[in-house]
Amino acid sequence: MKKYVVIHNLNSRGKNLSQEYIEYLFKSKNIPFIYFSTSTIDDLNNVIAKYSDNSKYQYCAIGGDGSLNSLINALLTNKVLKPEVACLPAGSGSDFIRTFALPQNIEEAVNHLNTDSYYDVDVGRVEVENKSKYFINVLNIGFLASSVAVSEKMPKLLRRFRYPLSFWIKIIFAKAKKININFKNFEFNRNAFNICVCNAQYFGGGWNISPKSSLQDGKFNIQIFAVSKIKAMKIFFLAQKGLHLKESDVIVRKSSNLKVNSNDPIEIDGDFFANGPADIFIEKSAIRFKI
Repeated sequence: MKKYVVIHNLNSRGKNLSQEYIEYLFKSKNIPFIYFSTSTIDDLNNVIAKYSDNSKYQYCAIGGDGSLNSLINALLTNKVLKPEVACLPAGSGSDFIRTFALPQNIEEAVNHLNTDSYYDVDVGRVEVENKSKYFINVLNIGFLASSVAVSEKMPKLLRRFRYPLSFWIKIIFAKAKKININFKNFEFNRNAFNICVCNAQYFGGGWNISPKSSLQDGKFNIQIFAVSKIKAMKIFFLAQKGLHLKESDVIVRKSSNLKVNSNDPIEIDGDFFANGPADIFIEKSAIRFKI
């Protein structure tokens, strides 16, 4: 078995897990590993640059979707070809692993690291004027992105509840806005409350936002909520169980790329990224995910 390069994100809710405990989890299953704790992107990039030989190493994020996102960005930015990646849940949201029905309990999830089961996974990439970033799960344009932006300004004391709090704070004055996107022979240029660009199925702490998404088809599942705030509230409620796709005002399309022509806020994998305009692409089978 290749040795795991274990990345413990000290900015996630899993920061309270001790190094000794994490090492115990790996040693108890006889899984070879090297442990690193990181608190900055530079820390992470330095580790990956040193351990970039994917014939010797596979990689494991300790944290949630944000931690997994950071690890994948470090790997692909450092040109690690089709890295083998795992994630042990310890963050504020571990939605990506829900697509595979993997355990949300870290002591149960560690058992999957001892298998030889991998799944080739597509990865998204978003580019704005002066930067780009990969994403693994879901990208949002509009209301949900602006809500995430508010959550990141909240005091650390409220960190555990920042997503639901920012949602309700932001929605009080929110309204549908004109959003302009286009891809292939399709263009949307009218009011929408939110647009979801889905690679995987879940986000928001278990919302089944895209039950028909495939991680291997080379296409995003794009959902346009062309609705008012009142109707959006209904759709968000239905989306928790994946029942919103039957609503006539939810426009669903598939594409391997799209262009955001307006300057709306964009969030990826639970973190605010930038404002548009932006180009969004999919990179097929970019990683191998441990299941």
